Amino acid sequence: MLAASIITTASARARQGGTPAPAQETLTQKANREAAGKAPRGPFAYSGASGYTNYLGGGVGRSPVQPIQFPHPVHVNTLKLDCVYCHFSAFKSPDPGLPAVSTCMGCHQNPMILPKSAEIAKLRDYDTKKQPIPWVRVHKVPEYVHFPHMRHVSAGVTCQSCHGQVNNMPQVFQYASLNMGWCVGCHVKGYAPAEGLLAAGYTPDSAALAAPRKRATYDCSNCHY
Repeated sequence: MLAASIITTASARARQGGTPAPAQETLTQKANREAAGKAPRGPFAYSGASGYTNYLGGGVGRSPVQPIQFPHPVHVNTLKLDCVYCHFSAFKSPDPGLPAVSTCMGCHQNPMILPKSAEIAKLRDYDTKKQPIPWVRVHKVPEYVHFPHMRHVSAGVTCQSCHGQVNNMPQVFQYASLNMGWCVGCHVKGYAPAEGLLAAGYTPDSAALAAPRKRATYDCSNCHY
């Protein structure tokens, strides 16, 4: 009787087009419920998790408006700041980190730097009020997936391989699907240093062209633990 009841309930939910919302649910539960059946197919069956970023606002191409319009092209291309200057923990932590107000104010406390800029005025206001900048997250995987930035950075994977050429984005957008098939595809095919440099907009040198592909295992426990 219990089995029959479970099957009947599941069939009813399927006819309704998804799982109904429980009384209280986490953001992950809501994302998975709303994305059920909507994930685009990837090259592997593993792409079942790919609907999560679609829930956040469109998946590839998602580009939320930030509280401060931070111009990556100016800071990276013109001023030559390295990614880890702001994303300070990318090489030593699973999370890349976001810049504290004090990091920005290290330069912008100088009143001669863009004194009439509305965006700098916002920055100084956060600093005066001792408040963090409420950046809106662009890239997100479900909580049951662990993406260790430090392993990929330590292996030589360029930031642009996953995030695209952020240095040329006036407003950051999601470059890759971040779905499971996309991740596993790289682990199976292997990462070529030359391809990483091309993704970053650089011309590979002879050493990079001669370097073998770096392959990683794709056991479930690598990301799900």
